[in-house]
Amino acid sequence: MIKLKNWGVNLGLTLGSLVLGVLIGEIGLRVAGIEGYQRIGDVVDSAPTIFHASDRDRGWALKPGASGNWRNEGESFVQINSQGLRDREHNKVKPKNTLRIAVLGDSFTEAIHVPMERTFWAKMENSLQKCSSLKGKKVEVINFGVQGYGTAQELITLRKKVWDYNPDIVILAFFIGNDLINNSPQLEQDRYRPFFVYDKNGKLVADMSFRNLPPIDRNRYAVSIVDRLPAWLVNNSRILQVGKKVELDFKKRQISDNFTAMVFKNLKEPEDQTWQEAWRVTEDLIVLMRDEVVEKKADFLLVTIGDPLQVQPDPLLTKDLIQQQNIQDLFYADKRLQKLGDRAGFPVLNLAQPFQTYAQKNKVCLHGFDNALACRGHWNAEGHQLAAKIITEKLCERLKQIQPKAVK
Repeated sequence: MIKLKNWGVNLGLTLGSLVLGVLIGEIGLRVAGIEGYQRIGDVVDSAPTIFHASDRDRGWALKPGASGNWRNEGESFVQINSQGLRDREHNKVKPKNTLRIAVLGDSFTEAIHVPMERTFWAKMENSLQKCSSLKGKKVEVINFGVQGYGTAQELITLRKKVWDYNPDIVILAFFIGNDLINNSPQLEQDRYRPFFVYDKNGKLVADMSFRNLPPIDRNRYAVSIVDRLPAWLVNNSRILQVGKKVELDFKKRQISDNFTAMVFKNLKEPEDQTWQEAWRVTEDLIVLMRDEVVEKKADFLLVTIGDPLQVQPDPLLTKDLIQQQNIQDLFYADKRLQKLGDRAGFPVLNLAQPFQTYAQKNKVCLHGFDNALACRGHWNAEGHQLAAKIITEKLCERLKQIQPKAVK
């Protein structure tokens, strides 16, 4: 009986000390002004930036009419038009005597990192006017790029938005750095997006099951153990909120390391079934997109955007990278997509090799900004300028071949 009483006293003291410690911790964090994150909601708008909103078909999309300053990487004033494009306003009815080009892509194409007039697609619109085969005709380039998109979302964008504008040419800007990953539910960590899978007949069909994913199951790197607790408890506990912030900050570093490791795999032959399947789906999606473009009597061009690791201005860094990561061919992915185009009969323009040549010859970074990592991340203004020049030259040559059907 005495032992039981002592056990009860000890338990009471332990619980009392625990409660007192929690209270002191709560008060201390509030007095110090240390804040964390509240619990993730049961309904969350999927939006990578303030310029985006959830989209039932694509996961997210640019928000019509949104505007504001962007300073996280590069700097620009961002204005989204009334149709949800990072572009000026375009009439859906194509003007007469006009060559209209639609550009599909991800954040490199959305390009909020530079002012709109300095993007590759805006510069293309001006420089294409000088093509000898387009003398007397107007050129209109429309930007359908959205941050974070993979080929699956770009194909759905083609179906849902692009054809309303009746383009003559469709350009798919494929980023070597992560588009392959985006197309694989096994490799992509953000699962709030459509994927394409093979049905029983071997046909690629859209898997839209992401629509039913609760926010807590969409992205394991954006969710904490704390989010599994009741909302009333988390949202009233500064300790739990700070604990969530610490965990998610650790996960941010973890995802950065994991993503860097996956980027190297983009530059190599697939090493396992997961990567083989990612390549298979990606290549079939590109061919499917080409087929749908041709069916609409338009022309198709695949442009591959090199990863920053491929276009470093210092050749010694590139050499070290190849040796450290056991990369057999730095341009494996680019060449593989070129071979795909050769087999399937569509033109491919690889930017990584000419970008590397330019960067090393001129000792300049074509990626990166003063307020971000040098030579990493997205194209800066010089990168956009070079891309516009190379793509324009390719299109001018292409237009000589496809005229007079280029302008319908």
